[in-house]
Amino acid sequence: MRHWSRPSPGGRRVALDRKWRANVQHYGGPVSIGTLTPPGADVLPWDTSLCSHPAGEKCSGEKGCTVEWIYREVYNRTFAARRSRLHEAAQKAADRAVRRMGYGGELPRNIGAASGPQRRGVLHAHVTSRRGAGIEASWARIYWRFIETICKRESLMDPAERWAALEREYVTGEITRGVYGFGFQHRGHLGRSAEKAARYMARNAAGYMANNAYGASTWHYVSTKLTRETGATMRVLRSLNYVYVRRRLIAAGELEDGVYPGWWSDEWRELVQRVECLVAAPAAP
Repeated sequence: MRHWSRPSPGGRRVALDRKWRANVQHYGGPVSIGTLTPPGADVLPWDTSLCSHPAGEKCSGEKGCTVEWIYREVYNRTFAARRSRLHEAAQKAADRAVRRMGYGGELPRNIGAASGPQRRGVLHAHVTSRRGAGIEASWARIYWRFIETICKRESLMDPAERWAALEREYVTGEITRGVYGFGFQHRGHLGRSAEKAARYMARNAAGYMANNAYGASTWHYVSTKLTRETGATMRVLRSLNYVYVRRRLIAAGELEDGVYPGWWSDEWRELVQRVECLVAAPAAP
């Protein structure tokens, strides 16, 4: 019997696609995708020694230009912590606002997010928000308004001061309060259907995770509330990939065993079978 020591890139992409589709479909409401981008060249300068375009032409990630190595290193290594702090601050601001409105129920949360490199080599993040009615719409609007305010405020800072805050965090771990080091936020893609949004996020998450050069800063997550309800986690979905391989081996006469491994517990087998039915079901019209 063949042996697989780790998930293949293809298997990981399939699992990510299924994870996003199953959980967004389970949520059932409209969603939007927002993007959090790095600062411009005033903070993250281009490495002109690597440019392939004619001299004097403006640098662009579209033309193969990248940010200078040390600036990429500092920005990317501190990215995850800074993005997490900004997310927590925006989430708290939205929570407080809807509580002041008199809402006493379960607080809304984003559907999920994924981070990965831009063409110029620095990381950015996509965030999938709920775009429903009532309190969900209010919460999402306040969440993104908070991030927009932060980005606009930092854009007015001296570029050297913005860079110094990033460098201090990289070198000493010192956090400059109220400074997060991002450039712009775009709350776009409002016209996407939930299915298209899920497909977009899955495609980006798979592409980002395939590039291990960015380490732990390249990540994705889907709301744990949704994954608890559906069971569609990466661990379960990787098991589905394993079941697929076993079916192929049985059909080819290379495995004389059942489709589901005998060492799986009854509970785990039932969970995998339930999620298999979920991801096999056609999307709602």
